[in-house]
Amino acid sequence: MKQILILQVVVLFAVSALSVAVAGKSGFWSALVGGLTYLIPSSIAVLLLKLVKNRPYAQSRVFIFGEVLKVVLSLVLMLVVFAVWHESLVFFPFFFGLLGVSHLVFLYYLRVKDYGR
Repeated sequence: MKQILILQVVVLFAVSALSVAVAGKSGFWSALVGGLTYLIPSSIAVLLLKLVKNRPYAQSRVFIFGEVLKVVLSLVLMLVVFAVWHESLVFFPFFFGLLGVSHLVFLYYLRVKDYGR
């Protein structure tokens, strides 16, 4: 889990660096905030799983609760970002920051890590 969070941070900074080249300073901040709307709930879910690491019975319930919490917190954070920052937010860098953190990491682990086995 810790490796996934580290890879998500690396992908987030890569997407943010690419966004600053394409959309400028506001693109950088939009991509960074877009990725953080998924990275913060993911970090909370990992923390919850670490808290119940020694209790196998609770792990399955905390895993499901963590996934639901991750989706709900991501949506709430996106709504807050859109409500507060709607005038200067650049949507495509925001979306690519969110997409990079949420999906590209899993594609890496599904395809690249096991490629050739």
